[in-house]
Amino acid sequence: MSLGDQSCKPGLAGILLLALCSTGALAADVGGGAPARGTYVGVFGGGGVGSTGSITQSGTAFFIEAEGGPLSVHANGRSDSSGVGLVGLQVGHEWSYGSSLMPALEVEGFYLAGKQRATLNNPTDRLSEHTFDDTFPMNNAVLLANVVLSFPTSYQSVTPYIGGGIGAARISIKGADSTQTSPLELGINHFNSGADSSSWGFAAQAKAGVRVALGSNAYVFAEYRYLFVDTTDQTFGPTVYPTHAATTNWTVRFSDMSHQLAVGGIGFRF
Repeated sequence: MSLGDQSCKPGLAGILLLALCSTGALAADVGGGAPARGTYVGVFGGGGVGSTGSITQSGTAFFIEAEGGPLSVHANGRSDSSGVGLVGLQVGHEWSYGSSLMPALEVEGFYLAGKQRATLNNPTDRLSEHTFDDTFPMNNAVLLANVVLSFPTSYQSVTPYIGGGIGAARISIKGADSTQTSPLELGINHFNSGADSSSWGFAAQAKAGVRVALGSNAYVFAEYRYLFVDTTDQTFGPTVYPTHAATTNWTVRFSDMSHQLAVGGIGFRF
């Protein structure tokens, strides 16, 4: 199943439902677990891979009539999976609920940096091939409100947890490049007059991990995260070269973005 397939959305909803809801099996009294953290803060970092289901670049090139007149471009393709890195901060409060469950509400923000690359093809009767290689350096800000469920164990220093949250992501692209490779246009970046763009998108995540206590007020944690960012549209400037036909602004649509992330950090309770 492709990442851009709409069927991935129910799957994400199921993961979030699992993260946000306890089941009857969690009611067992294990006892002896770590106390609830109360108010806490944490800093974290990590990395992983990110990809986009599909990328579409749209615009119009104003060729003169002798060259066939205006050419509509609607180039489509898929991104490669690429490495990403992140660093962030979380603030929350955790309570005890009986002896088998510790729910928490938290807010966290993090920066996620990486590059998306894609080969895009524009089907047209005027050319046998019309292909672009695009690169989009991204430096994104993500803000989420999470529910986290921690489960005390008989080992007081070790606490597993699951969580999920929703929020928004600011997708910022700086220095985008769109090079036509067929027919080849050397030295032409189709976004040259405006290679930066940004827009907001809905974001959601699911996570699962474990905390290990470092004394009574500090702990370290390691976790897996799946981060989803909904479809966003970016606008780049027209192609402006003396040797190239003028164009409209370029609109680039990024369909659902998915990130698989490994995260580690340190936290403090108060």
